[in-house]
Order: sequence, then C-alpha cells, then structure tokens
Amino acid sequence: MEFDYVIIGSGAGGSVLAERISAGSRATVLVIEAGRHDRNPMHLVPKGFFFTMHSDRYAKKFTAGPFGPENATDAWWRGRVVGGSTTINGLVWNRGWAGDFDRLVEEGNPGWGWDTFLDAYKHLESFQLGASDLHGGSGPVSVELTAPTEPVSEAFMASCAAAGVKRVLDINGSDDERTGYTQFSTRRGLRVTAASAFLRPALKRGNVTLATGTEVGRIRFDGTRAVGVLARHKGQQIEIRARKEVLVCGGSLDTPTLLERSGVGQEDVLARAGVKLVVNSPNVGEKLNEHRGLRFMYKIRPGAAGGFNPLVNTQAKRMYQGAKYLVRRDGIIAAGSATCLVYFKADPASDRPDTCGFFNPLSMKGKTMHNDKLAVDNEPGLMLAAYPLRPTSRGHIHITGPDPEDPVAIQPNFLDTEADRRILSKVGGRVRELFGSGPVADLITEERIPGPGVRTEADFEQVGLFQGASGYHPLGSCAMGPGSDDVVDERMRVRGTTGLRVVDASVFPHQPSGNTSAPTQALAWHAASLILEDA
Repeated sequence: MEFDYVIIGSGAGGSVLAERISAGSRATVLVIEAGRHDRNPMHLVPKGFFFTMHSDRYAKKFTAGPFGPENATDAWWRGRVVGGSTTINGLVWNRGWAGDFDRLVEEGNPGWGWDTFLDAYKHLESFQLGASDLHGGSGPVSVELTAPTEPVSEAFMASCAAAGVKRVLDINGSDDERTGYTQFSTRRGLRVTAASAFLRPALKRGNVTLATGTEVGRIRFDGTRAVGVLARHKGQQIEIRARKEVLVCGGSLDTPTLLERSGVGQEDVLARAGVKLVVNSPNVGEKLNEHRGLRFMYKIRPGAAGGFNPLVNTQAKRMYQGAKYLVRRDGIIAAGSATCLVYFKADPASDRPDTCGFFNPLSMKGKTMHNDKLAVDNEPGLMLAAYPLRPTSRGHIHITGPDPEDPVAIQPNFLDTEADRRILSKVGGRVRELFGSGPVADLITEERIPGPGVRTEADFEQVGLFQGASGYHPLGSCAMGPGSDDVVDERMRVRGTTGLRVVDASVFPHQPSGNTSAPTQALAWHAASLILEDA
C-alpha cells in the first residue's frame, strides 16, 4: 500500500488536513483511524456525549497520576472513533483570543499569530449570526448559539452582569470579562464533527482513503526520513508507505507515545522502554499542560421557573424529551455541554480573564455530569465548572514499552507552580460572588459542592487538586518552538527528521484560553497550506 500522504488520526487535525490537501493537489491521501466508524446515530445527538465520552467502544481511557501527597489519579478520555474527540466532546466552540496566538510569534514561531488564526476561523465557520470581521458565514463548520433562552441561565447571566461581568451576544467576540450563551459546533440540532465537516467531503474526491480499526504501531524510517508506517488491521500487521510525508494527528496523548515507539524521543526513556533511538528529541512527551478546575453544584427552589432537572429526572421524562428532539431537533438534547459561559478574573491583578466557567441549569447525583447514566438530581439544581484558562504547570507522558498495548505513564503535575495555585485558590471566592447576589441568588437554597465547609483559599486549592475537574484539553506534549530541542518547528516538521510532521493540539506550547477543538482545526487549516507550499 502506498500513498503520497499518510495521515494518522481522523480528528480535528487529520480530517482538516485530508480535506485541504486533497482539494489543493492531486496527491493521494490515506487517513488511518484506530477506532471504529461513526455511523451510530448517537453521534449525531449533541447530548449523546453522555453515552459516548466514557465508552470503551468510542473512546480511549488514559490514567494520569498518581499526583499529590494522596497519590490521586485522574481519568482522561480521548476519542477513538472517526472524527476523534470531535465526535464525543461537549461541542463547545471556543476560539481563544489575539494574545494567545500572538504570543506564539513572540516566542519565535513566525506565521502563527492572531491574524493567521482569525483568517482560518473565518474560512472554517458558518456562523449563525452571519459573516463579520470576526466570523465566517459560509464555512464547513456550522456554529450555533444555545437556543432557546432558558430562565435559570438568564438569571445566572444577570447576576454575572450585576457583579461586573458584562452580558454579550457573541462569547467569542472579545477578550473582556463577559458572559453569554455558548457557541456549539451544531447544525439544526445535530452534531458537526471534523469528520462530517471535512473528511466525509474529502472521501468523495477519490484521492482520499479511510482505514478504520487500524492501529499504527510505529513510523518507519529510512535513516531519519519517515517513509511509512507499520500498523495492525484485523489482527494482521501491514506496512503502508508514504511517498511524500507522514502526518501525525493523534492528539496530545497518542502522538508523543507514537513518536517514542518509533524511536523519536528522549534517549533514556526509549532505552528503558526497549526502543531503538532514531532521533534524540528530549521534549517529546514533556511540557504536557492541562487545566485543573473546581466544580460547584447548587440546589434551587422547587417550583422555580426553568432548569433541566424536572425535564429529565425520570425515565419517562427522558423518553419524552428524546421523542420531542427527534421531531423538533431542539430542547435540552440539542445543546452541548454548557448552556452558557462566563469569563472572569479570579485574581483582580490579572490583565485579562484568567478563568472560564461552564454553566448548566441542571445538577447531578454525582459530582460531575460526565457519566453514562444521565443521573440528574431529583430536585432542581444548577452547576458550574470553572477552569483557570492558562495553567503554567507542566507534566509529561511517556511510554513504558515498545507496543501500543503497553501502558503509558502520565504525570500531570497539577498546581505545580505558585501561579496556578494562586489562581485556583481565588476561583472559589469569585464564583461565590457571582452566585451571591442578583436573580440567581434568589433561586439558590443550598451549595452542595464543594459545600459550606470549604471556606478559605487554601481549602479551595486542596479541593481543586484532589476533587477537582480536568478540562479534557491536554496539549504541549510535542510543542512547537524555535529551539533545537523543541519537538516541531514553525512548519510543524519534527526536528531531526524529514517527511514527518505533527498537526494536532500537542504542538500548542500554551493553552489558547479555553477549549482546544476550534484552535486545533484552525491550526490544521493553516498547516495544510504550509504542507502544500512545501510540496
């Protein structure tokens, strides 16, 4: 089997590359996906992530840790299905802002500033409110606002406004403290994935092939030139050659471990894992960066208008909502993981919002909404997950053996820096200010989580570390940079090799102020231009 380009991974990076390269050249392209096809109708349903995000059928579980004095662990799930994590995520379309990307240029990565990302966003988007200086109006990714309006969410946003956080229509329209309805990658109530927006149209061209259920064991090299991959499909090992380039788009957890299994990484890590060194790249798997946030859950007055719990707290009600969704494509099931967002400064000294809160007018019996039982409280409630936007702590991920089945070792090093501890410790107080006055305060009867026993900044820091929430936005493990020890250069080429690039969230050295799906698709959009130029 031989193709011009072999793309490993069909998620936010791989699907965009397949579309752009096949449209811009006559090159033959193979997209390799380790997971299954995305034909299950549940993947079309926005709230379907309740049932797919933690499913072994459509996701791969990584265990991070142990970390902290109590040797805590954390479960990180990534999409293992056509479309990757865009097929199982919460659909939030957050884009970051100018400072996040201009910083890349300032640190020695020319061509990756805000102008580049904004241009990519405008090509990507078909924004519900139409084209503007900030949004595209006819792109392949439909971006819709939460609808219809919801009373408890309205009360929360009114309270935020009373606390100095302005209400906006376009949550992606500024870098101010702001609150507004969430933007989702949906089209008329159906999920839009990277595969549906990019890969599926590309497959119609004839020069793109998709191989599912195919696990890449390692990249093959001729010297230091990537010439193909060795993979396993239906129990058989196969070799696939790449005439031009191998493009790795496995994400921040699978990409560094694939490079290491292929001989690209730290010499001592590879030696311990029994892998022969091809290229010494000391930062492969290093600089891993992930949010660590706090969860808040409140009870609200029975009989208060609005809220989702009374709509789905019995099997019969859930069936009714499902039937209504099938007919109308709206309601609770038609939205993603958060009804509205709030960006705020937890630390008053911050020069821009340092935290994002994801609000929902429902509460769960457990501590999180990420469970496959949709186990909402019997009584009305609401919740907020608040994540510091730009954590500075750095962890690592490395292989322990030469095969894909061998476990990987992840050390997140949550709250390892004083800056991260300071921000998180202040998040709780600011969140309680937002809930402490205005219309939403009149609805609340009790704080369930973290509860009144958590009072001081030190309390919030400890709760965040041991009972907090991770953002599902890991990055940095193959970070770009100008240094000889940075994994990729500004054209996404893996240093020390030829014919090999990484195009996924792992190349971001810093968090782009929120969710990573939209920035990764924008990154791949521009990276495709570089690949075509070099060809």
